[in-house]
Amino acid sequence: SKKPGDTVIAGTLNNHSPLKVEVTALGAATQLSAIERLATQAADEKPQQVLAADRIARFFIARLLIVCSAVFAFWLWYRPEQALWVTLSVLVVTCPCALALAMPAALSAATANLRKRGFLVARGHVVETLNSVNRVIFDKTGTLTKGKFVVEMVKPFAGIEDVEERLLGLAAALESGSNHPLAAAFHHWQDRYKATEIKQVTAAGVEGQIEGVLYRLGTAEFAGGLLAEVADGFKLPDSLHTWLLLASERQALAWIALVDEVRPDAASLIQRLKARGISVELLSGDQSGAVAQLAQQLGINEYVAGAKPGDKLSHLSQRQAAGDKVLMIGDGINDVPVLAGADVSIAMASASDLAQTRADSVLLNDRLDVIADALDIAKRTKAVITQNLRFSLVYNLLALPLAAAGMIPPWLAAIGMTASSLIVIFNALRLTK
Repeated sequence: SKKPGDTVIAGTLNNHSPLKVEVTALGAATQLSAIERLATQAADEKPQQVLAADRIARFFIARLLIVCSAVFAFWLWYRPEQALWVTLSVLVVTCPCALALAMPAALSAATANLRKRGFLVARGHVVETLNSVNRVIFDKTGTLTKGKFVVEMVKPFAGIEDVEERLLGLAAALESGSNHPLAAAFHHWQDRYKATEIKQVTAAGVEGQIEGVLYRLGTAEFAGGLLAEVADGFKLPDSLHTWLLLASERQALAWIALVDEVRPDAASLIQRLKARGISVELLSGDQSGAVAQLAQQLGINEYVAGAKPGDKLSHLSQRQAAGDKVLMIGDGINDVPVLAGADVSIAMASASDLAQTRADSVLLNDRLDVIADALDIAKRTKAVITQNLRFSLVYNLLALPLAAAGMIPPWLAAIGMTASSLIVIFNALRLTK
């Protein structure tokens, strides 16, 4: 909520009544730019992944050229007429095509499989780094929850005999036509009553006439303001929910508790991660009560609440300094620095554009269980890469002495080179299933 004199950060979305904002900073001076600078700094500090196949191939080629020179010199001395084709056979049969394809082919197949599942890989190191992850950090709102509020309970005041359905119908009538995120929680009870003279008060609530009676729905101060006898306001039932007070000009009617709906597959994902021995943590800027409740509900033992963008990045850096390989999952602008700084990161489909561009991958369909699938595919990819590398090395080590001894003609060397490459490719294609 904002009131006159408050600071509004560039990039913020206004889902309520129109308001006038005075621009006090431009470009690099804005808070959004400060967040972007944090993200850039974090991305620059991220260690660059070097593909093992490239290192092995470079090592192998250098030694191969030395061996070829020695083979050519020997055959030039031993049988000069065969020196050229023997050397050619050595070069062809030991061409490191299969070795060079071992990792890229597997990564391409794994990336295609992930894309079919709605997991878009935006950085080349994602599949490789997922294998080393031992800690997953979640944002709360929009990540583990849908970012959509639902009614959890209605607590009528003493002496109120109205049934729950009538109270929710009154609230829905007041919220009719509103595009506020909280208003969507009452869509199920709309059209039961008709409200007139509806007036929205920013950061407070809404009021209107229903059957000749004035009602208010909103904060305790706003809705309770209809009642002259109220001096100190109403005390919220707890700090775990978003509470709205429904009151008429005659009396306070009920507390209505709203909660951000938890994604249906969040709990199963947490359990699958724990089963792999991966630590799970909740890192949120929301109030501590709501964060603690969600952590308890999903079985997350470690959580941090009320964290600002810089606080999140500092917390991430501490985890990495302690030796953790961190997978960060978030959706908001406040998550941009940690998405950029994590060893590997995932942005939700509903994430801000800035968060998606800074993340290493994007979850296109908001299905959290795909994250566990991605970890499985990454593990399979590592196994296939290991198989490809071993096969390539064994093939080259066996073929090299045979070719150097003149036992493999050039045409057979070409067949062997092609066959070895095809074997590596077909093995990698298993990852598309």
